[in-house]
Amino acid sequence: MSGDEKPPDQQKRAETAAQKTPARPANARPLPTGALPSRATGDFGDERPRQSRTHPGGKPLAAAAAGARGKPGSPRRGPPPAQPGSLPVMTQHQKQQLSSGFQDTAHINHLRSVVGATTGERSMGESPASKAPAASFDGRAPAPELTGRDLFKTVQAPVQSREGRRSGPLLQQVLNQFAVEHNPRYAPDGPGKGRGHIFVWDVSRAMSCEVPHFIGMKELNLAQTVDWIRHEAPSRGWQRASARDAVLAAGEGALVLALPKEVRVKFVAVVLPMAADGDGRPRVCGSGAMTGANLSVSEAFGVYAAEYIVHG
Repeated sequence: MSGDEKPPDQQKRAETAAQKTPARPANARPLPTGALPSRATGDFGDERPRQSRTHPGGKPLAAAAAGARGKPGSPRRGPPPAQPGSLPVMTQHQKQQLSSGFQDTAHINHLRSVVGATTGERSMGESPASKAPAASFDGRAPAPELTGRDLFKTVQAPVQSREGRRSGPLLQQVLNQFAVEHNPRYAPDGPGKGRGHIFVWDVSRAMSCEVPHFIGMKELNLAQTVDWIRHEAPSRGWQRASARDAVLAAGEGALVLALPKEVRVKFVAVVLPMAADGDGRPRVCGSGAMTGANLSVSEAFGVYAAEYIVHG
């Protein structure tokens, strides 16, 4: 065996390797010396790395996309996220429902503690030095903001009263500002379709002890409102009272409602903070069998027997 000849086994391996390795064209560029390029580095011209479920920064692709949407200048879809400790943003409809729809006592107390309604600020229309109202009404003309007939837009009374700040003169001013005899808001919708329950709804809101006109999405009519007062109100801070106690409570500024004892007669009125009639029955105001700011029980209801319910 000559010096240029290889052993049979080495020659066989070389031939096998030559068959597996394709011939390079004559004009091909020489391969770079050193480490061979890899697909991962992208050194093979148009070769690109395979897409991975993991972002190059180490974050999942979904998280990276969410982060990109949050960059300054990028459009945001939907409402901005609530900051820790901040109140949720409410629509105008939700605000109106919150202010007019009847809520249970626990929810209202929670809401007041959140928005600061129990932090000691005074009600609109109250004097800081006394329980006397800052505004004055004679009952002949209603406050302009209390005349709308649209029941889906709640009215905000300029004179209001709260528990712990009651007085007879303040209650009289709360009633006078609605001017039930002269207010188009309380004109009947038609024969037998009075609005005495709307008057009671408005007054009770100004007294911070709402008799609801809406429960959820349901609107109560006069008969349903009377039934709510009779059956539901006692479980929500209202107490039944005699005629004598009704007169005393109203004189101290509490809201007192009068109902006919005959359950088939559906009327409701507000007891006035003044002396009782000669028969011991209180004077009332409202829109029932008659509409007036100073009526006897029989004039308001068409019957003599009445029952009374008080909220402090």
